[in-house]
Amino acid sequence: MDHKRITFIIESDMQNAPLIGMSVNRLCLAAAFSTIEAFNIELCVVEAITNSIRHCYGGKVGHEVKVVLTFTKADIVLDICDIGPPMERDLLDRAVIQCPVGDNDNIESIAEGGRGLAIIKEIMDSVVYRSEGGENCLTLRKKLPVKEET
Repeated sequence: MDHKRITFIIESDMQNAPLIGMSVNRLCLAAAFSTIEAFNIELCVVEAITNSIRHCYGGKVGHEVKVVLTFTKADIVLDICDIGPPMERDLLDRAVIQCPVGDNDNIESIAEGGRGLAIIKEIMDSVVYRSEGGENCLTLRKKLPVKEET
């Protein structure tokens, strides 16, 4: 087997998202990601879990969010999955970080909400969404750091 896999299943309670984020952070550090890269991956996972809880489950507890972390020889793959209404078909494609037209120099003009998917797309190497058989999964992929020869 060329990969290692860990599955977390949490209740749809916002307080659980940071717990998974911290676990992912530590596992990324152990896999030789830098502190900044590990934090960025943690941020993406927490954002994806938060989106599942808010948008799929309406912020209600009592549902499951599954996070599957897989280390391959080349990358880390994170599947964040929920069961419920799927995301809008083109929402991931439309997710970009941009200032309002004519206001490119004013960072404060960027909307405060609705940037999570765009941030995830900016940080991760690949982001794919699928919905099959009632299960929705956002798959995040990041290449493992290149080990320096000594």
